[in-house]
Amino acid sequence: MARAYNPQPVRAAALWRFLRPATLPAPLAGVLGGAVSASAGWPADGARLTAALLSALLLTGASNGINQIADLETDRINRPDRPLPAGEISTREAWAIFWVLSALAFALAASVNRAYLACVAVTLPVTSAYSVMPFRTKRIPFLANATIATPRGLLLVLAGWAVGGGAMRTEAWVLGTLMWIYIFGAATTKDFADTQGDEATGCVTLPILWGPRAAARFVAPFLVLPFALYPLAAGFGLLPGGAARWGALGALLSALGIAAGRHLIRDPQPPAGGSPHRAWGLMYLQLTLAHIGSAVVMATLP
Repeated sequence: MARAYNPQPVRAAALWRFLRPATLPAPLAGVLGGAVSASAGWPADGARLTAALLSALLLTGASNGINQIADLETDRINRPDRPLPAGEISTREAWAIFWVLSALAFALAASVNRAYLACVAVTLPVTSAYSVMPFRTKRIPFLANATIATPRGLLLVLAGWAVGGGAMRTEAWVLGTLMWIYIFGAATTKDFADTQGDEATGCVTLPILWGPRAAARFVAPFLVLPFALYPLAAGFGLLPGGAARWGALGALLSALGIAAGRHLIRDPQPPAGGSPHRAWGLMYLQLTLAHIGSAVVMATLP
């Protein structure tokens, strides 16, 4: 006789960990930075900006949720303390959380404008394709990177600019493309700690295919190249304000990328005990500063 399902309340602490709060600042910085850039200053419509920021947070939580649902067997090996493999949240509850967060994210996005809603409407299926069969692009080297880079690089920048009505401006697409290049390479860093579970569940990541050190050498140039191209893009008139402004920002971000790449190549494996790799902290700082720095440049144009 089948045992009746007896749901228990999801504890707030487990729900918070399920949402993976460490991933939430990046979409906030991306949307806020794009909105300020498109408006050449703080957006006048505070309600629209607030709705966009909340939508981005909820969408990120939904994407994290479906990733954990699809990766349950992998996480039993790599991260058994996560709420799903630890039994703190059931699969049924995880799906319910995903759908609620997705619905709220779409409702808020619809209140912003059509361009922002379009970015959200593309982001969710792309991030789901990374995790969920029959696509599960996570299994395929380079396609996995491209799948992550599209929503977290290009679409995030465009979504932020959409808040200020500038999603179709040339500079939005230039900055979004450069961020796509950055994320395409940087996305591999999350695979170094997961090789055991990924290999057991059929995901061929670059650290498995090439080994950790060769994969780290692949990542390192992507942490520098996109930002070194800032002044070049400005010189060709693709970014406003002149090469000097963008060159200064690019130099700062490139320096952080060089430091992160050196740490990663020297020791690609994360420290024991679950502590984050030093390179990852530099990369998160670099990513946040890229969004904020672009906004500062755009907002201070003469």
